[in-house]
Amino acid sequence: MSRNHGIRLGALAGAIALCGVAMTATAAQQIEEVVVTAQKHEEGINDVGVTINAFTGDRLKEMGVKSAEDVALHTPGLTVNESFSLGVPVYTIRGVGFQDYNVGASSTVGLYFDEVSLPYSVMTRGAIFDVERVEVLKGPQGDLYGRNTTAGSINFISKKPTDEFEAGFSTSYGRYKTLEIEAFASGPLTDSARGRVAIKKVDSGNGWQKSLTRNDTLGEQDAGAVRGMLELDLGESATLLLNAHYVKDEGENAASTAYDGREFGLNEFNLPYTPLDQYRLPGGAHLGETPPWYSTNNNSAADWTNTTITRRNGAPEEVDIRPQRDNDLKGASARLDWELGEMTLTSITAYDKFERREAFDADGGAYVDSSNINTSELEVFSQELRLSGQTDNLLWIAGLFYSDDTVDEWYNYYMGDSLFGRGSVAWGVPPFQFAPILELDTLYSQDTTSKAAFGHVEWNATDKVRLTVGLRYTEEERDWEGCTYDTGDGSLAGFLNFAFGTSLTPGSCGTVDDVPGSPNNFFTLLGSGGNPNDAFHPYVDSIKTQKWMGKVGVDYAFTDDVLAYFTVSTGFKSGGFNGANSNAQTQLIPYKEEQLTSYELGVKATLLEGSMQLNAATFFYDYEDKQEQDIAVTFVGNIGGLTNVPKSEVKGAEVELRWLPADGLSVDLGAAWLDTEVKEWEAVDPTSTWAPDGSGIKYLDASGIELAMSPEWQYNGTIGYEWHLTDGLMMGVAWDFSYKDATSARLAEQAVEDYTVMNARVHVASEDGKWRTTVWSNNIADEDYFLAAYAANGPFGRVNAMPRTYGVTLDYNF
Repeated sequence: MSRNHGIRLGALAGAIALCGVAMTATAAQQIEEVVVTAQKHEEGINDVGVTINAFTGDRLKEMGVKSAEDVALHTPGLTVNESFSLGVPVYTIRGVGFQDYNVGASSTVGLYFDEVSLPYSVMTRGAIFDVERVEVLKGPQGDLYGRNTTAGSINFISKKPTDEFEAGFSTSYGRYKTLEIEAFASGPLTDSARGRVAIKKVDSGNGWQKSLTRNDTLGEQDAGAVRGMLELDLGESATLLLNAHYVKDEGENAASTAYDGREFGLNEFNLPYTPLDQYRLPGGAHLGETPPWYSTNNNSAADWTNTTITRRNGAPEEVDIRPQRDNDLKGASARLDWELGEMTLTSITAYDKFERREAFDADGGAYVDSSNINTSELEVFSQELRLSGQTDNLLWIAGLFYSDDTVDEWYNYYMGDSLFGRGSVAWGVPPFQFAPILELDTLYSQDTTSKAAFGHVEWNATDKVRLTVGLRYTEEERDWEGCTYDTGDGSLAGFLNFAFGTSLTPGSCGTVDDVPGSPNNFFTLLGSGGNPNDAFHPYVDSIKTQKWMGKVGVDYAFTDDVLAYFTVSTGFKSGGFNGANSNAQTQLIPYKEEQLTSYELGVKATLLEGSMQLNAATFFYDYEDKQEQDIAVTFVGNIGGLTNVPKSEVKGAEVELRWLPADGLSVDLGAAWLDTEVKEWEAVDPTSTWAPDGSGIKYLDASGIELAMSPEWQYNGTIGYEWHLTDGLMMGVAWDFSYKDATSARLAEQAVEDYTVMNARVHVASEDGKWRTTVWSNNIADEDYFLAAYAANGPFGRVNAMPRTYGVTLDYNF
């Protein structure tokens, strides 16, 4: 039995034992039902024929949830990871995710903040604060939401201005000298106006990662956020809610950790690189020794490069590439709700702008194999109009949605010690040893316009039967232009001139046109006596998507406390482009849209006189043309590409239990089982070689493999007990755990091992809820685990999770 399986079984045994003790207790409480707006109107979560995990803001605070990654620990079927060390989170629900690290890649999971869609997951990084609740909806969404999605959606809903004055603050101090301060004030401004302002600041004095080769630490936090809301009564029938928000993050990024791939059934390294030659080549100064940058058993262990030398301006110049960030998100939205007799008109207008300059080190070493600086600018404008009405037996919603967003990215890539650079000289690998490539600049711009019309109807056919029908039509157009350029140092241009006989100059576009039928195809130009330099130019393309999607569902209420539901729904995610470094334009040909059809059966039961809620669901997904990473075969070797997997299937089941067996005692348990399989896919064989006519590309039958980030089993649980300490004082303890089974990080690539994370809290609070002091520890067992694994140019790397943290928090409400 593995250590993690032992911990998992021990955690479950402890939960079961505590439940057994609770069975003998008396005075059980009734569960207060969470009110959600998953279907764009308020209703109890147990009355909705949709699989939803919902968390109130108070419960999130009690559990110490501060980010979307923390939400995933408490949500069966949800994972949040990074597919590569570029700061782009990847959200996956029930095995449906897109393991692409590009900023311009749309998420399979719809991400909404106060009903405003943020289509690019990089924009969602940051603290969760002053939250009313978080809703995780599973399965295709689109008949009610701004963006069509295949996996589901996550809705972050902020607290709104109040009719009475409220104010409070929370301050926390923990390991690594981490100070967090959160505060809010809310209340009436005039008889017809209410306001709310909330702020959060996080700062740490020490980094949590330690260099394996020198005295250096990394991982300090320095982030702040503010949100202001103004709610206005426009007469007796209309309300306007204005929302302005700003997030600034100047912290440090986590570095990767390099490891010996043989420990996980791989080669020791992906490709040779320097300074590995000193450990593996005859005559090396450390021949036979274990490289000091390898680590597999210490979450804090990592390595990175702080500076490197560039010659982009001709002369040597030192550039700062220490993993860090300087990001800001600013935005505003306006929501109008206008009662028009028996109908309500809702208008949501929003604009968000995200700017970042981030440096990352993906290779996990104090060398320059895969280091980069990303400078990105994303702008998103959206407008949604909804008209809704309700009678005794019918609820209907009809709407229009429009969005326009732009992505501009400048991706500086440093790889001087890789096989494509000086590593080729050390290892004697042609042709790069004769003309090494030291750095690259990839620039691309993307503009996306989406238009949609949608409708949703719920009909109570009888007192027990409710029918739901949803329909959506979407038109989307995406324009893209990009190229990988010589940085000005002449290394990429020099290699291309050596390999192709061109006469490119420093700063030239270095992506060769090898698209069949193109008038500037390199081999067409050679055959016609044209100028081969003309084959190196930016790639320009556009894709259009027109799709219908829909949903049909039936709910049956066996009693007032037991609801069963069955839903058939479809969803799609539009195609896109590869924003990674490119050598050939065939690498940039767009991937097409994916589509998913879901069949889901579920039940929600309130039991034991309202003290227990048991929800369960089983589902089957027919997944067509899943967007996924593959190998792009180019003249410099086999590198990352994007493709579509023709057919996959997902089967699964989930169960969620909330139980209040006795006064002050609460038990929450959840479990998810997944069985994912690629049914059809001819993937590119890693042994493929590049040839002008494509004859060197080979394929292998990849059917039968599992989808990425799809652990077979996930468990989570929380057990808490609160009691009267003295008159006016309450005391409580809580413990939670989360287990995720092993899974692949990408299709047919490195595995992410199984892990169990446990957290604990002890609090003392006033009975009236005015103040609360909590002593807490996260990852209390100091579990060594990681969230993502990948191959850099040379080494295999992974992104570790944080080790044990602990601290104390004071909450005070005026």
